[in-house]
Amino acid sequence: MISNEEFEKIIVEILERDISSNKNQKEAIFSNSNESLFIVAGPGSGKTTVMVLKILKFIFVDEINPTEILSTTFTKKAANELYSRVLSWGDKIKEYLIKKNSNDIDALEKISRIDFNQLNIGTIDGVAEELLRVHRDPGTNLPIVIENFVANSAMIHSGLFKDNRYLNNDLQEYLGHYKGQTKVSNPSKMSEDILKLKDRIYFDQIDFDELYKNSVSKGERVALDAIQDYIEDLKSRNIIDFPMLEEEFLKRLNNNKLDIFLDEIKVLLIDEYQDTNLIQENIYFTIAKSALKNNGSITVVGDDDQSLYRFRGATVDLFTDFKKRAKDSLGINIREINLSTNYRSSENIINHCNHFVELDTKYQVARVKEKPKIIASDSKGKTIPVLGLFRQNPEMLSIELSRLIKKLVNNKEVTLKVNKVVNTQKTLTYSQEINEEDITLKLDDEKGSPADISILTYSPKEVNKGNRTFTYFLRRQLEKGKDPLSVFNPRGQVLEEIEYVCVFCGLILECIDPEGSRQKEIKKIPGIAKRNLNKWRVAAREFIKSSPEPHQPISLEDFVKHWQIRQAIGHEAWPETASLMELAYKLITWIEVLQDDVEGIVYLEAITKTITQTGFFNKYSANIHFDKNEKESIEEALWNIFIPIAMGGVEIDENLLETLPEDRINIMSIHQSKGLEFPLVVVDVGSKFDKNEHKTRFERFPKSKKDNETFEDRIRSFSSLGKSKRTNEDKSFDDLTRLYFVAFSRAEDVLLLIGVNKALEGYTKNNKHQDIPNVALGWSRDEEFIGFDEVYMI
Repeated sequence: MISNEEFEKIIVEILERDISSNKNQKEAIFSNSNESLFIVAGPGSGKTTVMVLKILKFIFVDEINPTEILSTTFTKKAANELYSRVLSWGDKIKEYLIKKNSNDIDALEKISRIDFNQLNIGTIDGVAEELLRVHRDPGTNLPIVIENFVANSAMIHSGLFKDNRYLNNDLQEYLGHYKGQTKVSNPSKMSEDILKLKDRIYFDQIDFDELYKNSVSKGERVALDAIQDYIEDLKSRNIIDFPMLEEEFLKRLNNNKLDIFLDEIKVLLIDEYQDTNLIQENIYFTIAKSALKNNGSITVVGDDDQSLYRFRGATVDLFTDFKKRAKDSLGINIREINLSTNYRSSENIINHCNHFVELDTKYQVARVKEKPKIIASDSKGKTIPVLGLFRQNPEMLSIELSRLIKKLVNNKEVTLKVNKVVNTQKTLTYSQEINEEDITLKLDDEKGSPADISILTYSPKEVNKGNRTFTYFLRRQLEKGKDPLSVFNPRGQVLEEIEYVCVFCGLILECIDPEGSRQKEIKKIPGIAKRNLNKWRVAAREFIKSSPEPHQPISLEDFVKHWQIRQAIGHEAWPETASLMELAYKLITWIEVLQDDVEGIVYLEAITKTITQTGFFNKYSANIHFDKNEKESIEEALWNIFIPIAMGGVEIDENLLETLPEDRINIMSIHQSKGLEFPLVVVDVGSKFDKNEHKTRFERFPKSKKDNETFEDRIRSFSSLGKSKRTNEDKSFDDLTRLYFVAFSRAEDVLLLIGVNKALEGYTKNNKHQDIPNVALGWSRDEEFIGFDEVYMI
């Protein structure tokens, strides 16, 4: 259709993207359609731009039909961003070419036939679900796919409550062994752990029967029995979870059920490949074989330094060893291209990231070989140095940080007195120079907003095991005073303990089961669930007494009363069945925060999704029957919906957080920040380390006296992956290095490290067995303090 030269001209003049200055980007975009690539893309290196332009090059230069292109990303948000940019830029190119070829009928017809809607772009699970739906056998229904947080509820019900497995001492001790504990007895935590084991079996392609035959204990057999019952229960209801979806997808690819798709595919482009697992690699390689057969290619994009999802089954070796694995499985040579120019961050931040990721020599062997440093683009100077804010305790830290943020947001700028910090190897501590100077931070005058600031932390929980955390104190400080700022941290609170969630769930319970009469008849409700159910009911009764608006056309008190006595309002008779979802949406009429507050809406969605999706595998489908089945339908709702929520079995899933509010300060986990960027990033590197507690060791320096066995170790001995070459201790250090590398590299203009003084002090050689060092502050796993080149203390 057009030449490479014309396409490059269009990129520069129509799309206003200058790629001529970046040789590696240009090579990646203009590679031949039958040339497979391994693109190592550092943070802020323009990988989305490269992927979009590569897709458009395939279409406009190589004349590959959109139906012949498959591109996958790690999240739905990334997929939507990729697709929307392809659509936007693609339409601009089409408009330009239509004007240019206005007198060429054949060219106009060819251009107008291009339909970007035919592109296969999405997550691997989204693509799998769509292809299985389109190419399903006649007369069959596609299984319903349940979300991860609903799978936890299903495991509690189908796997643990059956035969009272959650009380089995062998099972509790078995799960405890893999967590370095004596036992795990909370049903919700047990469910999470068993699901991790189940997912590993799928991810690492394990023969379940072989594993069962070689089980090492009674506890493991009980866990495997729970997994088997969970799988059979879901399948009997035509339901699957995401790992089961991927297994079904791979099976269909291999048994010729998706040949129509495979026969057409030419180009496979995969983003975030560093977080791929073995079953996904098998899927990609199966599709790649067809693409290569059709004279096409496979290209993977990713960054091993940003691999964060080992706990979900990702195996970073699949990325670092990709060229060899592709050669062995596909028989092709892969060209490696490194995108190392960073267009996001200032030079000071980039220097900090480079220094941090290279300070531990043992980490280097876990990276892509001969990986280049990140380079600052010409558009970014050194500007603001990396800053540090450390105070005596979490409360004082929250006061100081809140004061700084409020001044910055309300005044658009703030001037700080700072001291340059240097490292001294003799004392292994930070020491301050006397040269004090001023630094001015400034938000954009027109566009600057609270959303420009993000606080990243290991865990955003505001209360941990009954103790208030730094994020709790920070929220309170930001939201009080004459210039309050709102916070967005829906993952910071425990769902079942949030005041208006308690009220909401309690109101539903009071409507369907007045005074808990059916609940009291159930003798085997776990203690923690019973306490929360009763607490919810008390909260609901108190809320009713407060007589919330609206009072017309009916008050909340009257509404609940009519439900309790089963007396219809405005109808002659009470219905035979009632939907829990309809009841839920009527009740939020009186709970304003669940209608208007962005955090409240997230909590509402978590609960309603639980009701909806658990309804898929319930006999009464989340409906209450008012006949001979009333008691059973109420008990089913209690067991499958409310008891799992009450036990902490439903958490806020990342998929519920695809957009961030513009008018709030964002507090999020570092995992949650992946793929995002902010002008000012505050990284919590030690707010909880005011005490030298061993229980926080894994968050700062995960060294242990013995190398504890994990589910990953247990499973990989039955996988083609084989036993990992790295110890669990090494992998834990690798994880922590990658985690903070991701955190530091989110910052565009200002990176601020925060913590308590104790975290900053490190330790001396004489008391190394008393104090625990901190990887995020410049310690290697050899207990050597290396520190950072430049940090300025506020």
